[in-house]
Amino acid sequence: MASSPRYLSLTGLTFLAVAPLSWAADAPDATTLDTIVVEGEREPGNFDIEAEEVQFTQASDLSDLLSNESGVAVGGGSAVAQKVYVRGFEDTMLNVTIDGAQQPAELYHHQTRLQIEPEFIKSIELDAGAGAATAGPGALTGAMRVRTKDAFDMLRPDQDFGAFLKGAAGFNGENNYKGVGSLYGRIGEHLGLLASYVYQDGGDYDDGNGDRVSPTAYEHSRGQVKLTGLFDANSFDLSVERLDDSGTYYERPHMTNFAGRFILSDHTMTRDTVSYNHRYDPDGDAVDLQATVFYNTSEYENRRNTTGLVYGHGEQSSTGFDLRNTSRWDSLDLVYGVDHRRDSLDATQQATPPAYWGSTEQSADVSGAYVQAAWRFAPAWLLSAGLRYDHYSLDVDSGVGAGARNSDSKVSPNLSLDWQLTEQFSLRAAYSEAFRGITIREAFFSALYAHHGDLEGEDADNIELGFAWENNGFHVRGTVFRQDIDNYINAVFVGPPSTEWGYWANTGTAEVDGFELEVGQELQDWSWGLGVWESNNEFDDRPLNDADLGLGTIIGRTWTGRLDWTPDAISHYGVRARYVESVENEIAPDAPSKGSYAVLDLLASWTLLDGRMVLGAGVNNALDDFYYDQGTYSYHPGSGLYIGFPAPGREFVTSVSYRF
Repeated sequence: MASSPRYLSLTGLTFLAVAPLSWAADAPDATTLDTIVVEGEREPGNFDIEAEEVQFTQASDLSDLLSNESGVAVGGGSAVAQKVYVRGFEDTMLNVTIDGAQQPAELYHHQTRLQIEPEFIKSIELDAGAGAATAGPGALTGAMRVRTKDAFDMLRPDQDFGAFLKGAAGFNGENNYKGVGSLYGRIGEHLGLLASYVYQDGGDYDDGNGDRVSPTAYEHSRGQVKLTGLFDANSFDLSVERLDDSGTYYERPHMTNFAGRFILSDHTMTRDTVSYNHRYDPDGDAVDLQATVFYNTSEYENRRNTTGLVYGHGEQSSTGFDLRNTSRWDSLDLVYGVDHRRDSLDATQQATPPAYWGSTEQSADVSGAYVQAAWRFAPAWLLSAGLRYDHYSLDVDSGVGAGARNSDSKVSPNLSLDWQLTEQFSLRAAYSEAFRGITIREAFFSALYAHHGDLEGEDADNIELGFAWENNGFHVRGTVFRQDIDNYINAVFVGPPSTEWGYWANTGTAEVDGFELEVGQELQDWSWGLGVWESNNEFDDRPLNDADLGLGTIIGRTWTGRLDWTPDAISHYGVRARYVESVENEIAPDAPSKGSYAVLDLLASWTLLDGRMVLGAGVNNALDDFYYDQGTYSYHPGSGLYIGFPAPGREFVTSVSYRF
């Protein structure tokens, strides 16, 4: 599909703004591409996972990465079916970026939305709840930012060229194996180039009862090339990344063949991302310019094994940019900028009776402008405030709902106040709004449900109160929150005898209230942490349930624990624990409660040969508990069966890596 003149002009302005600055300045120190975020101290529910934690936990999927974080649940069982829930809401309402590239595509409600490979992750940052104006468009429930490593992160001091090899295995059921390889080096004094490849093959796993869970096998690969430049006042990185996931599952990958009529199908998911990030940070405080340009394509296909018939196919591409500057004064930091994204979708489904088979082509634009300020007007007080303006438009170019057009715009404010009562104790109050206009929805449903051109954008407002007490490595932090999402857009079924299967509509208001509490301590050789969080999610005054696909579900009160021991420079031992309390399942009056469960992971790593070699070992679900994660679609009232996949049982994991 050809790019719109509006998009081309905005992209051109981005490069015109950056190009004259490219190599003009002569500042003494190289700058890096760290994201500029104006905010107060992090509260529970907001986190920043660094590369060391990813490596130590030997994470291989989203559950390994995120399940032990406050406010987060990951359900699904198999890797392809995993969904992330933040404060009970599904990740479809998060603004997710990978190396600055927005990931808006939602392909199929019965499988995962996010394709993220843990190897070479530099950090994962989550800000839960509608928040700062810099969070990007459509961040109804927050923003997640993933950054990957570059050559300079991999090189040892005084090293010009290096290589990294890693082998890993997980022993459970039919086991899984991973191979990782990377080459990286300097190109002259200022440039670095990294090329990496990851391949993983996993078989069906066993649950906590020792029963084989099938079909859950998968094949996964990821390749990336990243060029980084660190000059005086300028720095940049250019990343090209591709992920492929495939496997054979039923048409609904996160469900068993409970009805006896589902057909095994070949599933593929692919993500291609190209991103360019540039930072210009000369001497002085008035200019700290960051520009991001990206292209992202996400595609899935679900093809029946018996006939070769395409059950569903969708491809969504997104092209956009973000241009921002930060100006700093003695007591005031000001971030201001513009962003734009254009999405296009081509989708087909042949899952219904043939009379309702359909396809669609759609295009959407979202343009935004924002300003976010942090003003320390007194030594103990920090006032943060921002505004964000977004304009959305959607056109159905052909197929289901052809000719429909929607557009909407809104200004979203935010305001927070931090009060440092003592050196150790602080309080925080915050109010924020976010807006997601009418844009491309799930690919599969878009080829089934029609737009009528009568939608309103979704509005979110979030209120938070928090406190923090920190003293000599000991901390206690807590947050209470309430959030409403008005005008939630969902698919409404009509079906026979109508000629229309269904349509998109504003169906109601989603709400959540809850709390997050953390306590912990950092000592010389030890660190520990305990946390508890709870989210009470409702839609039009009824509790959410597993059938609210794309919106969220109810999760019981969750307790988390962490213990780390580093007795010397070589050894690191750890424990990660999670206990989820039972909660009533409101999917039907006679539905059994979602059961409680306890998950204990044991971790160890040894760094040898002056940091060149790392040995890892661990036991996931060491108690071999049988359970359904409460983020998994479990009980089906129509059949009276549990139709989701139980979580994996005990798994022994090991890895060895070497840096040349």
